[in-house]
Amino acid sequence: MTTKEKTGRTPVKQKKKPEKEAPRPLQDVVYMPPKPFMRNRLLLRLATVVAIVLALVLAMSVFFRVEHIQVSGMDQYTAWDISQASGIKQGDSLFSLGLPGATARILELDYVKDVRIGIRLPNMVIIDITEVRVTYAVKGQDDEWWLVDSSGRIIDKAMDDSQESCTKILGVHLLNPEAGGQAVAQETNTPQVDENGNTIPVTVTAAHRLNVALNIADYLEANGIIGQAASIDVNDLGDIQFWYGQQYQVKLGNESQLSYKVSLAKGAIDKLSQESHNSGVLDASLTVDKTGVRYTRFQ
Repeated sequence: MTTKEKTGRTPVKQKKKPEKEAPRPLQDVVYMPPKPFMRNRLLLRLATVVAIVLALVLAMSVFFRVEHIQVSGMDQYTAWDISQASGIKQGDSLFSLGLPGATARILELDYVKDVRIGIRLPNMVIIDITEVRVTYAVKGQDDEWWLVDSSGRIIDKAMDDSQESCTKILGVHLLNPEAGGQAVAQETNTPQVDENGNTIPVTVTAAHRLNVALNIADYLEANGIIGQAASIDVNDLGDIQFWYGQQYQVKLGNESQLSYKVSLAKGAIDKLSQESHNSGVLDASLTVDKTGVRYTRFQ
């Protein structure tokens, strides 16, 4: 007997439970390239930046060029001397001048103590120098010391023993010295009269001795002896001499070939200075040794 027959009901079919789905595998990550318009926009921006940089470089190289060189602070040199020494020329780019190198070249000049170089847009270079001031001390007719330069220009009266740091010119006095004026030697030798009443002219004037002393000052400076000579003695123009500090007494003999004699003495001083504790007399008169300088050590 079936269930239906037993109960008089039609049996209800039971639903099957759905089977669980297997987990799906993870999909691979796929790189998608940027869209073409984004890449083009980046390239456009880069091209714009490059164009601006090139335009600036071109503008600086074409428009910002040296047309004027302004030099100040010089006394011993001319503006042309300083600009030539710097190596800066008209037409150079203001932004590629190499200012440290230009400064170093100017500092090689003997009288230059300090240099400042700047630029002023759009076309000017400004050079300001500080020179070494070389002064010499000469006594006036009242035995007061006066400061002069190698051209004979009177700078001022020496104050507070300032002459002690200068090269002293011995053997001549100044007549009525005034600051800013030109040095004039006081004539101390008076003409003599012979037995017949004729005037014997002075053979060596004070003006000539002063001129010789100033020439020697020029020669010393030309050889780099700046502020190192203690004195220049022109009392006797047959036995001219100068002292290099307190170390060397340099004899130049008479006034012939003074420039050459000073250069020989400077060479001997440089050579002797390589050895310590040297001091003595350097005879550069050319009457003792035609080929050089004779050195005699102080006892």
